[in-house]
Amino acid sequence: MAPDKPADTGAGTGAEGGRPAGPRASDADRERFAAELHEHFAEGRLSLEELQRRLDLVFAAQTLIDLYELTSDLPHPGPKLPRGLGTGAGRRSVTRKRGWWPFG
Repeated sequence: MAPDKPADTGAGTGAEGGRPAGPRASDADRERFAAELHEHFAEGRLSLEELQRRLDLVFAAQTLIDLYELTSDLPHPGPKLPRGLGTGAGRRSVTRKRGWWPFG
């Protein structure tokens, strides 16, 4: 007789089966990705229909890989700088050199 096999929970394989699923997504992860999708919609990268479709998939996602796949075609925002610490656009950059600099 063959030993009893444990029930398949789906852990360890993704939606296509066979590929590692990665860490499971938390509710906070899903909320973060949903907020990112809303930002992309507000910036005109997604239509309302596309936003709704992706949000349905975000809240059904089980793993972080599933979530990243839903946003892989969108630019991910970089770290936000504190207010007042911009890139300095509009300011003149001044480099001061000391010593003797020959011309010609």
